[in-house]
Amino acid sequence: MEGEQLHEQFDTGLKKIKHEIKNRLVLQGLFGTITSDDDPQDISRGARVEIHAKGKAVGISFDRKQIEGCCLRVAGAVLSNIITMVEELSAATGSHTVDP
Repeated sequence: MEGEQLHEQFDTGLKKIKHEIKNRLVLQGLFGTITSDDDPQDISRGARVEIHAKGKAVGISFDRKQIEGCCLRVAGAVLSNIITMVEELSAATGSHTVDP
């Protein structure tokens, strides 16, 4: 039972990270594909998340603790890395921020 709960926290955290990335891409006027290479059987290594938009790609690896820490809300170093990746993509593609 405990293993299932940890796996659920990991899956939820990864889902929230991807959702946060999509929201940040929209604010930059970008549409992209978000992929992760995680082994569903072995979550101990964490996962690598990549964003592909307008022919450019950026990615970063998060460890298991970072991902599980995002099961309620994406914050801290993970959020900081997401913002950096999206800004890097935005600068590379020449996008500008969309005014709300």
